[in-house]
Amino acid sequence: MDILIKKQLEQEFETYMFGFFNEFKSFSLEDFGNFATTLLNYYINNNRLSPSDKSEASYYLTTLYNKGIGNRITEEHLQVISKTIADDSSIDFMVAQRLF
Repeated sequence: MDILIKKQLEQEFETYMFGFFNEFKSFSLEDFGNFATTLLNYYINNNRLSPSDKSEASYYLTTLYNKGIGNRITEEHLQVISKTIADDSSIDFMVAQRLF
């Protein structure tokens, strides 16, 4: 995964997270998971991300979320969360509407 994609993912994460938090006053792990699966699957469906890079991108987004909550998630759990996101092929259209 190249640095440009990482920057795009980071920008999408920050924009979505701040907007969501300002509106709902929370951004839970479930909210993050819905966001991350939707974003990654949208990127793959639109050829912005290679399917072979999905696991790495999922882990990257998960580390950004962890950083935002004060690094409270252990490495073992980061791996489990990012794998769960990478294995999910769904798109939440409410999330997509907020993103795009």
